[in-house]
Amino acid sequence: MAEDRDLTHDPVSGHGTHAADMPPPARTYPEEEADYWRGAYGQEPYFEEGRAYDDYASAYELGWSSYAAYGGEFDVADRLIANDWPLRKGTSTLSWDQARPASRAAWQRAHNRSAFVTDESAGSGQVIEMLNDLLENARDGELGFREAAEHTKTPHLARLFGRRAETCRQAVGELEAEIARLGGKPDAGGTVTGAAHRVWLHIRGLFGGASDDTMLTECERGEDAALARYRKALKQNLPAGLHAMVLRQFEGAQRNHDMIKLLRDRARAETQAKTDSST
Repeated sequence: MAEDRDLTHDPVSGHGTHAADMPPPARTYPEEEADYWRGAYGQEPYFEEGRAYDDYASAYELGWSSYAAYGGEFDVADRLIANDWPLRKGTSTLSWDQARPASRAAWQRAHNRSAFVTDESAGSGQVIEMLNDLLENARDGELGFREAAEHTKTPHLARLFGRRAETCRQAVGELEAEIARLGGKPDAGGTVTGAAHRVWLHIRGLFGGASDDTMLTECERGEDAALARYRKALKQNLPAGLHAMVLRQFEGAQRNHDMIKLLRDRARAETQAKTDSST
């Protein structure tokens, strides 16, 4: 069980401790993080129409500061963070289930700042090759999510897939601009043997008449392939500005992946409940 596992060492103190023995989250939330989320929250996959930034602000602060206090994996510390939420939510009207994705997103950003660093030593040829690899991924993602948005019969999934297709489109533009700035040439199409390309080709063949469960499962596979490419790219010691751009795109894919997984689990549970009730 999660509460019986040790978290990794505390990134602030450096001491390894059991989750149950950890102190409550320290308030080490930087103002630039609040500024980031103030501008980004409305485009997040978990955003609920009609919500204001103040509903999510405390969740972001709790996720960031909890990583500093607990370290390790979010899912391991989830129960501790959930216990902290009533004391830290302030004026937020969110339940913990509603606040959890925002806290996870802030936790991930705190983790990624220490997990992915660069000494900027990559050569220009290496950088251009990597950017073209990500460009192929972004193009495939845009087409795949647009088709998913068109085929789903569930409005909230159509909105989710549509937002993700748009972020992939924006990523395409950013990557093409950076490749050109470095003196390279954006690849016209990409390779049909690429892992992500094969995933989306398979997915496109399933969308017609697919259930929400199936569609979410296949879209999660597409995001898994994207995340693997981004992790590889973030280990390439890119120039600082490019590293920051790739990290931002990676974090967007992370959060979309997490929301798709959550919705997939819910869809499976609903399907199972219907099956059980009919037997």
